[in-house]
Amino acid sequence: MESEKIAAIGSGQQMLALKSIGVRTVEVEGDNFAEAGEKLGELAREDGLSLILIGESLAEGIGAHFVADIRESTGKVIMAMPSHEGSAGLTTRWLKESMEHSIGVDLISD
Repeated sequence: MESEKIAAIGSGQQMLALKSIGVRTVEVEGDNFAEAGEKLGELAREDGLSLILIGESLAEGIGAHFVADIRESTGKVIMAMPSHEGSAGLTTRWLKESMEHSIGVDLISD
């Protein structure tokens, strides 16, 4: 049974564990940023989804502004997932930017 509230976009390797716990997955291999952006937009327009996870390298490739525009227009929570190679800190940067934009204060940096 797949979760109706969570979906994820990423490589087959990233999606394997999420699929095993019932998360709806969309596989995008390699650096196919155009496909990843298209799939992200499609998922964001779906009713019932609350959270969309996207592989960090794909998220970086499609661009923070594109992701931010989708967030603002749909109200969906979109978070980047690090790969097995580690995190580049993209989700932390997104959170920091969102806080600064909404409340005018950076609460994350030291």
